[in-house]
Amino acid sequence: MRILITGNPNYQGLTQGIVRTSTSGIECIGRWNGWDINDAEKIANHAKNFEIFINSQYGPDGQQLKILEAVYKQFGEGHIINISSTSSYWGDGPSPEDYIKNKTELDDISKRLCKNVCWGPSPIRITNIAFGQLNSASQKKKQDNRKKLDLEEAGKIVKWVIDSPKEYNIHYISLDPIQTN
Repeated sequence: MRILITGNPNYQGLTQGIVRTSTSGIECIGRWNGWDINDAEKIANHAKNFEIFINSQYGPDGQQLKILEAVYKQFGEGHIINISSTSSYWGDGPSPEDYIKNKTELDDISKRLCKNVCWGPSPIRITNIAFGQLNSASQKKKQDNRKKLDLEEAGKIVKWVIDSPKEYNIHYISLDPIQTN
């Protein structure tokens, strides 16, 4: 199975957690290795050669949404997994307003596209996974004493979705670590 991920496996973030918990056959693309996430058509043209596409790398100008739309048009069949945020699920939070807006739009489009595989003509499975409080380098900088979700544990959840039975579509998963005193 060939998997394409937008994101940097060398950065302490979700892509690294996915790569560490998954099997071979993974290619990662992003700014770090010369891919322009603003060129959604180029990414989509490349993604059509993979069975799984993980839309992980955030861009502040709606790049994830544009990439999803472009990949969906060119993907013959397979599984698109969008990485969202629980800030979108909750509708608020400490994240910037534009971030929440972008993630909410990504969730809305994904939800609409999910219908096409379950009730319509598309052979493309769509899953949104909304993580909150990942133990990434950017979250660690905040030093907010909140419990964080281990990157490899998050990677295992993505792997579980990838390995799920093909006759089902997992539409949406949203999770945060429980904060206790």
